[in-house]
Amino acid sequence: MKGDWLSWVRANDAEIMTMLEKQASNLVKAATILAESISNYNTLNDKNAILKDLEHQGDQFTHEIFTIIDKTFVTPLDKEDISELTSTIDQVLDATYGTSDRMILFKIQKSSSYMQELSDLLLKACNEIHNAVKGLPKAKREDLVQYSKAISRYEHEGDNIYRIAIADLFDTDNAIEIIKSKEVYETLESALDRSRDVADVIEDIALKYR
Repeated sequence: MKGDWLSWVRANDAEIMTMLEKQASNLVKAATILAESISNYNTLNDKNAILKDLEHQGDQFTHEIFTIIDKTFVTPLDKEDISELTSTIDQVLDATYGTSDRMILFKIQKSSSYMQELSDLLLKACNEIHNAVKGLPKAKREDLVQYSKAISRYEHEGDNIYRIAIADLFDTDNAIEIIKSKEVYETLESALDRSRDVADVIEDIALKYR
């Protein structure tokens, strides 16, 4: 196929692609707020309320996308691919909000450098997700694969930081704080793991449509 690899996207498919882009943009907003709240920890409570609203908005985007594809006979991508993409993006958002919510629930007194590093990596991964989703109608296959690889790289870096963070936790003797912080680290790692799931879906789409 010459030209754009997905150049056959029709005007009536624009709604699906637009909703996916809005969902990815909403995810970037949430990851940005999480990273900012960890950096300026005194803003955590206020920004958690914003994150909760963004998480609810993300649920609405997901629901709307499922509603659209259920009513659409022919979609720009296979319905299974669209469903998987919107679902995995929503899972990243859930874990992003879940991190902030746990920090408040467990009364974490201050953030750690590891929490900041992990949240910064998550933001980078979410930006790549947004770039990939925004480029779906016209991006070259090679570009989408590169976005996917970048996300996977951030997830791998996060795994390394997570292991070091957990090891450092057990150098302390406060069992309750160990349990609390470990839960936050695990939720941040889960968000990065889910971003890797998004990357896998994006790469599958890139390889499927030529």
